[in-house]
Amino acid sequence: MSWFDAAPQFLLAVALLFIPGLAVALAARLRGFRLAATAPGISVSIVAISAIAAPFAGISWSLVPVLAVTIIVAALAWVLSAVIARKSQNATAAEPAPAKRGVLAASVAAVLLAAFLIFRRLVAAIGTPEAFSQTFDNVFHLNAIRYILDTGSGSSLTLNAMTGAASYPAAWHDLVSLLVSAGGSGIPEAVSIINIAVAALVWPLGCIFLAQTIWGSRPAVLVSAGVLSAAFGAFPISLLDFGVLYPNFLAVALLPLVLAITLDVIGLSQVRGISRVIAGLVLLAVLPGLALAHPSAAMAWIAMMAPPAVYVYARFAVRTLTSTRGRKRVVAAAAFAVVAVAAVVLVRVLWNAVRPPAEAAFWPPVESTGQAIGEVIASSAIGRPVAWAVLLLTVIGLYVTIRSGRHLWLLGTYAVVAFLFIVVSSFPADDFRSFWTGIWYNDPPRLAALLPMVTIPFACRGAVVVWDLVVRGVTEAPGILRRNDSVRGGHADGTGSVQPGTYLVAAGLVAVLALGFATQRGNVRQAQDSMAGSYRLSEDSPLVSSDELELIDRLPDEVPADAVMIGNPYNGSSLAYALADRRLVQLHILSAIPDGTAPLLNGPVPLKDDPAVCPTVEKLNIEYILDFGHREVHGRDSGYKGLDSLIASGMATLEDSEGDAKLYKLQLCGN
Repeated sequence: MSWFDAAPQFLLAVALLFIPGLAVALAARLRGFRLAATAPGISVSIVAISAIAAPFAGISWSLVPVLAVTIIVAALAWVLSAVIARKSQNATAAEPAPAKRGVLAASVAAVLLAAFLIFRRLVAAIGTPEAFSQTFDNVFHLNAIRYILDTGSGSSLTLNAMTGAASYPAAWHDLVSLLVSAGGSGIPEAVSIINIAVAALVWPLGCIFLAQTIWGSRPAVLVSAGVLSAAFGAFPISLLDFGVLYPNFLAVALLPLVLAITLDVIGLSQVRGISRVIAGLVLLAVLPGLALAHPSAAMAWIAMMAPPAVYVYARFAVRTLTSTRGRKRVVAAAAFAVVAVAAVVLVRVLWNAVRPPAEAAFWPPVESTGQAIGEVIASSAIGRPVAWAVLLLTVIGLYVTIRSGRHLWLLGTYAVVAFLFIVVSSFPADDFRSFWTGIWYNDPPRLAALLPMVTIPFACRGAVVVWDLVVRGVTEAPGILRRNDSVRGGHADGTGSVQPGTYLVAAGLVAVLALGFATQRGNVRQAQDSMAGSYRLSEDSPLVSSDELELIDRLPDEVPADAVMIGNPYNGSSLAYALADRRLVQLHILSAIPDGTAPLLNGPVPLKDDPAVCPTVEKLNIEYILDFGHREVHGRDSGYKGLDSLIASGMATLEDSEGDAKLYKLQLCGN
């Protein structure tokens, strides 16, 4: 399949990401850029919630429960927005003013620019739509999609039953499974298409929306935010390379729009046109999608919103206390103290609850504290090259913000994320580090992915400062704004003159091209090259080699649909489930081993009709060995010597092979 052939699948992916949310947002009377930016956040919530609700209603996972939940939520949004508008003293206050043409054009241009820059990077990195990441976690992610299709349930409450473990946030898997079932594509193609759609549309829309919320709707703000959303190797590219961390990737892509909506709610938005009550309801509509994409993103939201929330709370408390006297002031002060303590306790409880087991958060620090601080400032986290253009604009933005004395809460948000990254990257692997960053598995790339979100607003502010200097230089240049007829109406000889606006348009185009060129150099290019290495299929690919994939492709013709195979999940054989719809005993590298199968996998060799093994073999219908050898994705050897022993003892006969990849038929327990 070529990328051109995948165009219909892209359209369907965009529909899945936007149409449910647009229906609800329109019913809630959202308008303008806010309408488009919030739609994917609402859509992800609807998809994830409908996947949880469908099993309780006895409905198999498909577009049907998504449509049903969309209708219900849209109807509720319409009723609530109507009631709120009716009760408002000035209902028109909730209606946004029509966007000016320049703002509308800048919004469209910003999204298209960002989409183009990100799309081209990801297409080049992935190679072909059917390519898949040759990384450890991808065994789980691809097989989980097949598991949803097989079981008819995409519920976050049941997905991890595939591995014998507890619940798992399934929003990303739900989206991909819908694209597979509705669009008829293969699982790897659907993964590539959903990821590109999220990276190239959802992420930049959120970044532009966040910048607009903080700085206002000037075209320079919108366009610079769009270009800058594509200027970081840390996100979105890194999370599509490392891990791979697909659920975390979706959650981080949603974070900017959730932050922007929250600023609406607490009254810090620079864009008028939505009541804070409606904004609060929209926030409630997007938070489930964020949490069900990945809970760590919900905790990142709390951490990043702490400084602006404290600022608003303190400002309100001071105003209230200074305007009251006597007993009322004492009561108010006590109430404020109780609320503050309750908030701290709640956050502390969540902070401890939403974290993986300590044994899963084993990633060590990777650099010195000085290096980590430098990487934050230089936008070069996790060893990327310094992003010089972003660095310069960020420093300008920080300086201007500090000097103005406004938006100082934004400095707090920047400091929080910087602190978390510095701790995870450079602090000793002790209890202090685990307390602060264990939620993110003590994993530097996960927290590096949050840095662009707090850097883009300041870099955007810096870009606007530079643009204002350009405008001043153009408009004050000799010969451009001369107070004579050649500017006002034309030359004396009747020929037309060049208007100042023309110079500004030309300068704007040059500025955008310069910003795009300057921010698409070493940092992003290195991230692309690294990702490309993870997606390339070759004779020695770390997870599934070209020979192994050839054999997997033949399995549907050689292995009955109800038969089960045994293999070493570390060598990629388990991906036969996702790629060929043929099940193995272990569907993930970390899956529990079913009772009674240990002798088959680890030895000693059972008897031909061993009563300790045969009941399990017959119950699970184990008939084949898929042998991809001992070359494993992480370069180690995890054992599974029982497979070798079965083959060596004559209890398995060769059915097919491609290079070193082999399929054996078990001669065991009556097979």
